[in-house]
Amino acid sequence: MNNLYKTLAISLSTMATMAEPIWAAQAPAADPLVGRAWVETKPQSGLPGVMMVFMADGSLLMDSCWETYALRKWSRASQDTVTWDEDGAKITAKVQSVSPTQLTLRVKAGKDTVEHRYSVAKTPYVCPDMKR
Repeated sequence: MNNLYKTLAISLSTMATMAEPIWAAQAPAADPLVGRAWVETKPQSGLPGVMMVFMADGSLLMDSCWETYALRKWSRASQDTVTWDEDGAKITAKVQSVSPTQLTLRVKAGKDTVEHRYSVAKTPYVCPDMKR
C-alpha cells in the first residue's frame, strides 16, 4: 500500500509540474498601451504636448500644460483600434505602432485623420512656464 501512495504522489507531482508551463503560456500578454504616461512629442500647436494615460480599468486620463485634466472612458474596438468619448464625441484612433517607449496614433476627428506621436514621459515631468 505504501508503494501505491508513493506512485500516486510522484504521478500527481509530475502532472502538476507539467501543467504549470501550460497555464503560464495562457496568461494574457501585457498591453504596452496601458499603464504608461504618453506625452505627445511634436504637437502641431507648438505647445507642450497632451499627456494620455490609458488605464486597465477602461479609464483614460488626458492632461496638458494649458488645460485642466479630463478623465474619460476608453476601449479597444479591435486589436489596432481604440476609441474614447471626448465631451460626447466618439473619437476613434488607429494604433499605427506601440512599443514600451513609443506610440503612434492616427486619430479620426470628423472628416480628418491626424497622426499623433507620443513617447513615454520621463519622470519627473513638470510643465514648462507658459507665456501669457
